[in-house]
Amino acid sequence: MDEVVLTGLTKNFGELVAVSEVNLEVPEGTIFGLLGPNGAGKSTTIRLLCTLLRPSDGTATVAGYDIIQNPVDVRQITGVLPEEGNHTLYPSMTGYENLQYFARLYGVPEEEIDGRIEELLTFMELWDRRDDKAGQLSTGNRQRLALCRALLHKPKVLLLDEPTSALDPVAAKRVRELILNFAKKYKQTFFINSHNLAEVQRICDSIAIIDEGKIVLTGKTTELREKLHGLQEYEIRVTGGVSKAESVLKTVDYVEIQRAEIDTIVVRIRDPMQNNSKLMRKLLDAGINIVEFSEEEATLEDLYLQTIKGGAK
Repeated sequence: MDEVVLTGLTKNFGELVAVSEVNLEVPEGTIFGLLGPNGAGKSTTIRLLCTLLRPSDGTATVAGYDIIQNPVDVRQITGVLPEEGNHTLYPSMTGYENLQYFARLYGVPEEEIDGRIEELLTFMELWDRRDDKAGQLSTGNRQRLALCRALLHKPKVLLLDEPTSALDPVAAKRVRELILNFAKKYKQTFFINSHNLAEVQRICDSIAIIDEGKIVLTGKTTELREKLHGLQEYEIRVTGGVSKAESVLKTVDYVEIQRAEIDTIVVRIRDPMQNNSKLMRKLLDAGINIVEFSEEEATLEDLYLQTIKGGAK
């Protein structure tokens, strides 16, 4: 069953098309990552899904509720962390008081509130800071507290906009662990906006790349990693300069030269399992002394950059 479904979702601000005919399906209990540069439409998409904005065209459903026809129901079953999530807290109240207040607003049963707050604050390593005023916490700690607020009522769907952008590496790791934990433990669905490609690669089941309001690539993380095979690069270091090696490589149809420096050439090789040894032999037969022939592992960043520049190869 798909938990979040976007159908032709479009949002215009005057002549500016922020989101353009977006179609996406996010299965229940999965972690989905929406990637894109600043201004691509990521935050607008989150605001549409949590009913803060009304679409200009198209629609979406969250856990079966239509964002236009059933906005109140959508709000009841979603947890939202805006990009500036720490601004959703009351600075003059303690962290614990903030969570108590929001738990009651969300309708969490009174007998469950204290246990739920302790579970979240302990996991986020904020239990010892529970009596500190929210306004006195560091930016990172306020962001973690805001995430606890979004999770309080065990929402079916979490809409998170750059959840780790204000966090140090240790705190960001805790947030990733929490997302993985809760997706598994409570079967929650996470819809995450991020420009942190390494993070998305670690935790997301599926990914979409958005650019200028349009989805330009989508798929399961494992499938997208397969696409990276064609982006694999190899670094060849030689002695005596690269001119001769470059001339040889230009005659080989399964090699694409990416860049050449003083003693190094970076290439892409079609079907490397079959052709790497042939290429090395060809270079050696031409009298070229190879110092190093090494693989540079491609990442989602490579695929992302290729895609927003005009399509992955």
